Amino acid sequence: MVIPRLLVYAWNVADAGFVGALKNIGIPYVIYDRPMRDYHADGEFAQDVVSLVIRERIDAIFSYDFFPLLSLVSEVRNIPYIAWIYDCPVYTMQSETLGNLCNYIFCFDRVYTERLQKRGAQNCFHFPLAGRGGLRKDIEEVQKIRPDLKEKYFCDISFLGSLYNEPKNRLKYVELTPYSQGYVEGILKAQTAIYGQSFIKEALNERVIREIAEKCRLSLGKLYDQDDLQMTVDAIGMLLTSREREEALRRLSEVSSLAVYSGSEIPEILKGNNIVWKGYADHEVEMPYIFYNSRINLNVTSRMIESGIPLRVFDILSCGGFCLTNYQPEIAEYFVDGQDLVMFSDMEEMCRKADYYLNHEEERAAICRNGYEKIRTEFEQEDKIREMLSVVFEVEWTK
Repeated sequence: MVIPRLLVYAWNVADAGFVGALKNIGIPYVIYDRPMRDYHADGEFAQDVVSLVIRERIDAIFSYDFFPLLSLVSEVRNIPYIAWIYDCPVYTMQSETLGNLCNYIFCFDRVYTERLQKRGAQNCFHFPLAGRGGLRKDIEEVQKIRPDLKEKYFCDISFLGSLYNEPKNRLKYVELTPYSQGYVEGILKAQTAIYGQSFIKEALNERVIREIAEKCRLSLGKLYDQDDLQMTVDAIGMLLTSREREEALRRLSEVSSLAVYSGSEIPEILKGNNIVWKGYADHEVEMPYIFYNSRINLNVTSRMIESGIPLRVFDILSCGGFCLTNYQPEIAEYFVDGQDLVMFSDMEEMCRKADYYLNHEEERAAICRNGYEKIRTEFEQEDKIREMLSVVFEVEWTK
């Protein structure tokens, strides 16, 4: 069997794990990490990639998420473009290049996958993300040499992630008419009570959609087949996520001390509470030790992710950490609640379960071990890459 040679466009923190898995499997690759000036038209970037493809005899281009320019290059060179979608939304997938036959899109969220298929993505597959199953053992070995790391990162409860209070949360910073503001607040209040099923799209009307699209300047440009309705849904989802994460942290800080690792600004509602603000944590260097040494790691899934398992869950479990997460349909499908991780369906249940597992150490530790083993046996990065390439090249891989 001829092993395909990949060009990996490295642009985010997940790439290191992917490249490490390629090494373990023995798949040849070339890394390209130059930033794009334009997702559709960067001649110098495209020329560099084409030259690499020819010189290195590349069989396929790979990236996390979707880049129209890489799809265009792949189409010209008649090679597959493999895009593993780990985020939601990815607005570049509203590009007209989504329907290119060279695209092989593997999407972590089942609902999002169906939406992309309806928009014309022909080789588009539901494909959950992966973890790095050996990470816990690496952390344990390092901490034998550096016991200070355990002390530095130990805490009862931690949260690592964005609070979405930056300007990209556009709906947070615009002034809507009283009608639209009341309408949005009603949707937010109703959706807050329900996890695992979004009804924001069905609840919107044309008047609210037009106003939000205009005031939030939801415009992608002429090279995109823009979906104003979906972008409005995403804007509301981001606002809801910001509020939920702040409320979750406030409520958990009443249960025990809480360490927050985030580059976001500290909201007024969280100042003065039982919270230690740690600032931004490096995902490659610090994140594994945070997850391993936190007795409870909180995941509050972005409301823009409708059904899928966010990368954060895989990150936590890969490190042997305890994951306390909101209910998501696919989390419940692939993991056992109370055995691999722990799910909650409202803030009261979240606090109750956090308190319970802080006071039941043996049960907490057993769940950590089970979650870690689930990653190692069912979600290893190497296995997922083999599966992905089997779809693209229609070959059977042997370990």
